[in-house]
Amino acid sequence: MCQIDLRGPLGLTREQCDLLVSLPMRGSVESLNVSVASGICLYEALRQRGG
Repeated sequence: MCQIDLRGPLGLTREQCDLLVSLPMRGSVESLNVSVASGICLYEALRQRGG
């Protein structure tokens, strides 16, 4: 698994992004809605920033 540094500024638009990230999922989940995926990414960013 690759670790992504989320301590810098974040944006959630694909057209102007520097990096695309995928979330590893178990089972038959094909995709997450944007609010769930954003919440997971923001939680990880907060965790990395010591919050």
